[in-house]
Amino acid sequence: MKKNLIKIAYSFAEERHYGQVRKGNKGIPYFEHIKEVVALVKISSTKKNDSIIIASYLHDVVEDRKATRKEIKDLFGHDIVELVEEMTDKPFCSEAERRSNQILAAKIMSIDASLIKLADKISNLENLFHDPPISWSKKEIIDYIKWGQEVVNNLPYKDMKLMKRFDKICFQLNKKLSSN
Repeated sequence: MKKNLIKIAYSFAEERHYGQVRKGNKGIPYFEHIKEVVALVKISSTKKNDSIIIASYLHDVVEDRKATRKEIKDLFGHDIVELVEEMTDKPFCSEAERRSNQILAAKIMSIDASLIKLADKISNLENLFHDPPISWSKKEIIDYIKWGQEVVNNLPYKDMKLMKRFDKICFQLNKKLSSN
């Protein structure tokens, strides 16, 4: 049953993110980020269940693509919608409020949400390393890294395998920025 829901989650997210691209210069389809987050969750050393994989596919559909709580609950159930909501930023916030809210929300995330959030931050930072938004200044990139580190530092659960990768990409970004 749950294996079928993973396929449905994949298709749902792929359809919802269709036409959306990453912020970088290369025009990478946003769904690539979703697949990266799922892949990172799968390689973590944390015991995984199908619900975490499903929620990883869906982690941005409410925030970015206006899927509703009801849609997700009807398709995937109460536990999944709760996990997706932990990952969803509050609507109608400024960028500064959104970042501040994520830092605070990280402190009370469940273990499953912490794992997805860590994978999400790794994917975003790796994308920033390989394909930064052309309009971002060096200061904006530094601020983004620092913000990502604050969010991750506040997570109540940190998978050790993913933390090594997170620390590595932060180091690589800072090294790249210091050489520019």
